[in-house]
Amino acid sequence: MTSAQGPDIKRRGRPPSLTRERIVEAALKLADQSHLEKVSMRDLASELDVPVMTIYNYVGSKEELFGMVVDQVLSSVPLPPAESGSWIERIHTLERDARQALREHPGLSLSRHSGSGQEAMRLAEGVISILRDGGFEPEQAIMAFATLYTFMLGQIELDVLADTLGGEATFEGVAGEASVSRDQLFEIGFAAVIAGIKANLLEGKSSVPSGRDFQAHPDQTPD
Repeated sequence: MTSAQGPDIKRRGRPPSLTRERIVEAALKLADQSHLEKVSMRDLASELDVPVMTIYNYVGSKEELFGMVVDQVLSSVPLPPAESGSWIERIHTLERDARQALREHPGLSLSRHSGSGQEAMRLAEGVISILRDGGFEPEQAIMAFATLYTFMLGQIELDVLADTLGGEATFEGVAGEASVSRDQLFEIGFAAVIAGIKANLLEGKSSVPSGRDFQAHPDQTPD
């Protein structure tokens, strides 16, 4: 078709039907079929029926894509309101829901796939706010959050390994014939972490304990 100004020329740039949301949805679909780290930009372009370079108009790198995917998954996790229970119950609900949201997409990892995006920050701020509601001073709340986050990273990595390799965590090499499921491990670990946080940061403590507070007593030091 021509006009008074000559032949129509297609404008270069982003196709109007493509959005970052569509890209994330397609990446999640492909990840669910195999593993997020196996999703290539070429695979994604094929799924969306666009040239590979078109993807880069929206996403600068695979690392950015992985962060967008994790953000999308974590956006489904609500922050428990104050009236929903005690601070322990609220944090338990939040961490359980976050773990479940990630488990619905096997292979997603906070440590490997950018757990510092907008939604991760929203949940982190939510945990700190709940801790403050529970009576923790600002510095105590940050230390408690760091402890909980470390526990969650380990639990999520265990989920990733188990979902990737198959089977449940059993730790036969350490516990002999005893076995424990990942869900049991989460509940036991969460209870232990909360007990430690309460004992060391909340109950009778006015400040964050130093490393010296956790050193063995001289009488308990092996000869």
